[in-house]
Amino acid sequence: MRNLSFLFYLLLVCGVPQLASASGRRAPDPAEPALRPGMVPVPVKDFAKQYGFTQVKVENDRILLKGRLHELELEKYSRRAILNGAMLWLNDPMVIHNRLWVVSETDVNLSFKPLIVPTEVLQGRGHQVVVLDAGHGGADSGAVSPAGLQEKAVVLDITRRVRSELISRGYRVFLTRHDDSFLELDERTRRARNWKADVFVSIHANSGNASARGTETFVLALPGHRSTNQSSPSAVPTDTFPGNAYNQANMNLGFSLHHSLVTKANLNDRGVRRARFAVLKDAPCPAALVEVGFLSHPDEGLNLARPAHRVRLAHSIANGIDLYLRAVKKAAMNAQVQANERGGS
Repeated sequence: MRNLSFLFYLLLVCGVPQLASASGRRAPDPAEPALRPGMVPVPVKDFAKQYGFTQVKVENDRILLKGRLHELELEKYSRRAILNGAMLWLNDPMVIHNRLWVVSETDVNLSFKPLIVPTEVLQGRGHQVVVLDAGHGGADSGAVSPAGLQEKAVVLDITRRVRSELISRGYRVFLTRHDDSFLELDERTRRARNWKADVFVSIHANSGNASARGTETFVLALPGHRSTNQSSPSAVPTDTFPGNAYNQANMNLGFSLHHSLVTKANLNDRGVRRARFAVLKDAPCPAALVEVGFLSHPDEGLNLARPAHRVRLAHSIANGIDLYLRAVKKAAMNAQVQANERGGS
């Protein structure tokens, strides 16, 4: 009897965090992420039903959704997701809320919807004028490989090749710089504004430690949300910038570019990310910034010096831009059909 009384005392004092609930599910781990303040949760099963995912498979560390056109992998307690074979980073991790796996309403509307139903969010966007921005230039060399290859030269060459390919596909294309000249960041977006750009893409090469490799694509971070690389939830900017007027189109453009680079140029996938770079904040149209590889990596640095590799990169970027612009055209056609149907009813 004394043993039972002592056990009851231990349970009362220490608690029972590992005991299962009456439903058979384990009690929540206090270390697991909770809802971000202000986050509106959407159950994954409801999201899947709304967006045409007919199969939902729950595994130990992920949830797999599959539909007729799209496959999506969500990682538990993570901001990382994989859609149709390419990675994107969410604004909020998938977490448990009221015993259900949930994603944020913000990600449903501004991360997933632009990629799954683009014709609903791209109506009214232009689809003819492309402005390409080769990063750095002049005294600003950008990243430099161990062999001395400079980012400013690499990205200018790639940008010129993208321009040629897009012109051959019927687009009007402008370059913010045609030579080894320096431009202030605000001058780059000012030129895009003057040219009435429908798309702005800034092209860069990366630098990091010797093991860092792969491609990553950036779109503008959302007001009140962390940049992808920001780990601390404190001091999250709440400012709204001109580029935030195109949040849904930004995501479609960024993912189109990134998916093309990963699948056609066979680059290591570091994901579509969000940041507050100046050329994204002040962009007068949908915009993205691509990092085509790491000059600092032993293999990628050598590859970026090879013309054949730059041709592959340029083709992938041009293809991604074309994919986005064709989606915009399709959205315009759908809008016209709907208008005609309303007019005839």
